[in-house]
Amino acid sequence: PSSFAQAAKKEPGETKIVAVMGDYWHPEVSQEQHVREILGRIKGAKIYFVLASRYLTPELLSDADLFISARYGGADSPAWIAEPVVGSRPRGDDIWTDTHVSAIFENVEKRGMGWMACHCTIFSGRTDIEDFIGIEPILHQEIQPVIIQEFNNDHPVTKGMKPFFFNLDEQFDSQIKDPATTTQLFRSVAVHDKRNALGGWCLDRGRGRVVGLLPGHYQWTYRVPQYQEIFWRAAHYAMRRDIPPFRS
Repeated sequence: PSSFAQAAKKEPGETKIVAVMGDYWHPEVSQEQHVREILGRIKGAKIYFVLASRYLTPELLSDADLFISARYGGADSPAWIAEPVVGSRPRGDDIWTDTHVSAIFENVEKRGMGWMACHCTIFSGRTDIEDFIGIEPILHQEIQPVIIQEFNNDHPVTKGMKPFFFNLDEQFDSQIKDPATTTQLFRSVAVHDKRNALGGWCLDRGRGRVVGLLPGHYQWTYRVPQYQEIFWRAAHYAMRRDIPPFRS
């Protein structure tokens, strides 16, 4: 509600992070825990996780330094309600409404908010989001071990990184729409079907930046120290900040 958004106004010295992650296929509770563990180390960080999409309001985003998303198109599932015991649940709120999208675009382009578009965000079902984050989505295949490699050593998000792997992940792929404006960060290779896929990229949008990171189906993705470091670096880069060393 507006009263909460007002209470969540950023204070001096605070880094305000707003996140909407998790759905039927992706464990929001554990994703939240691990993202808090990674980014909670930022000095002055205050991280707000949105449990129902109706609360992802323009007011809440109006002074955020960073927005993190890991949601495909459709409704919240299961629907969040306040009652402690339920006999049934209503349909969840819709994510990626016109109100959500216009508020995100405006805060990125005009105010310089960073956006980390993670995992299934690419399947929002909206071509305007695909255009804004600079890619055309390609669906994952089977869940399988995935190797992360081919790092862009000229970029601060991935400089010096060495290949590592996830025991299991959902390997989305994407095609960069305009290589002149979008930078590839790393690629992934699926162990079973050998698909080589785009894994991460970034681009500037007005005063802001977008970083796309496709790993993240399971909670243990966020427990791998190398990926934690990429996530840490990406958050600072998206906010146009110097990147301090990450200690796992």
